[in-house]
Amino acid sequence: MTENDLGLLRPEWDRVSGDPAMTAFKQAARRQQATWRVNQQFEAGEQPKGQPNGSTLADEVGRGYGNFLSDGIKEAVRRRALTKQKWQTFDETRLRNNLLSSMPMCFNLFGEVDGDPGRLTAIGAALFGTTAHGDRIEFEWSPGRTDPSYTGDRTAFDVALFFGDPAIGGQTVVGVETKYHEHAVKEKAPDATTRMPRYREITERAIAERNVFKPDWESRIVGTALQQIWRDHLLLLALLQHPSGEFADGRYVLAYPAGNTSFAALADTYTTVLNDQSTFQAVTVEELIEADVLHQPDTRAAFVERYLW
Repeated sequence: MTENDLGLLRPEWDRVSGDPAMTAFKQAARRQQATWRVNQQFEAGEQPKGQPNGSTLADEVGRGYGNFLSDGIKEAVRRRALTKQKWQTFDETRLRNNLLSSMPMCFNLFGEVDGDPGRLTAIGAALFGTTAHGDRIEFEWSPGRTDPSYTGDRTAFDVALFFGDPAIGGQTVVGVETKYHEHAVKEKAPDATTRMPRYREITERAIAERNVFKPDWESRIVGTALQQIWRDHLLLLALLQHPSGEFADGRYVLAYPAGNTSFAALADTYTTVLNDQSTFQAVTVEELIEADVLHQPDTRAAFVERYLW
């Protein structure tokens, strides 16, 4: 295998200022995906259009679901693509063609769970501390992207796992955000008029009812890189606070490779803002795989070959 086979992989694409460890991880991840593509004999694509990029798939390969590791996962992708949600952010071209995107990794992690309640039940027990039976999973899911009774800001989980009987109510929900190649960045503070009042309401109620956050949460989170994790966490808390009573328990899970030092550090910092961590969990992709409940054996091996090194 030659450098020409791998295609264009510019080191500057992955440089993170002041963070050599994360820079090295991002560069290694890009090379890993290009190497996997060559081993699969897949043609490289372009990103942006007109610029060859070794860590993307050619359009025809992407349309053939080359980005996904098993027939069951491919079927989960097809089902989600056909299930439109109002105001959804679901870029099918990126999903199918971008080897570094965390969303195809999410499907490759959880896709074989779709339609398999037994496997979902095992996952809940092994990874998320719930003994309720598995009901279903939903990819790129929100209960209502612009619904003000939740967060009203189009936030969605990469995948949501549901446990318990929906006919009875009071289900457990696990909302998962996956990270792969991306690094954490500082966010602009939410609009003080249109966003912060609702965010503050959810947060303060979570303090009153569950003692989730420390009193100085606002000064430590808002306008920082922690804000992205917090907003996802708020969606989970809004589900638990919703007057419908549909969900009685749950947690927000942030999953990332062990080598992603940026999100590992961010998760550690986020826990210092929490009094009660029962609704938040940080987990590495390696830990998810080691539980050996997500995949068929061949798919597990294929996932390890592609994403872990």
